[in-house]
Amino acid sequence: MTEMTNTQQEAVRRVAAPRGMSLLEIMVVIVLIGLVTSMVGVAVMNRLEDGKIETARTQARNIESALEQYKLKFGSYPNATQGLSVLESPPKGTPIMDRIPKDPWNNDYIYSNPGQKNTRKFDVISKGPDGQEGTEDDVGNWEDSE
Repeated sequence: MTEMTNTQQEAVRRVAAPRGMSLLEIMVVIVLIGLVTSMVGVAVMNRLEDGKIETARTQARNIESALEQYKLKFGSYPNATQGLSVLESPPKGTPIMDRIPKDPWNNDYIYSNPGQKNTRKFDVISKGPDGQEGTEDDVGNWEDSE
């Protein structure tokens, strides 16, 4: 059997010995994990808001369809005073909608007849994320020109 020299034994010990991470390396890893997590969080939140906007647009179009059914049944759209509640309790017959949904930000939809966006018909409006009517983030049953 051949014996190893001290230099060879030292080299084997250095290779085989486990080496820990320094505090600086750990801090760099934590910072990188934090950056990635924050970027993912922002992306998810933006997608969530996009989903709410699309939900509001879909609900407004569903209400628009119910208003079209109302017109077929009664000969005209409800006036602004009657509002959307007439879909739940029409003057006669069965309700066209069981209930008028709230928008994704928990606000009531607004019915405007005649409409400002749909000048020949009516507007069904969600105030959008800011909860203010008449701002650029309003969502409704009109086509956006983006």
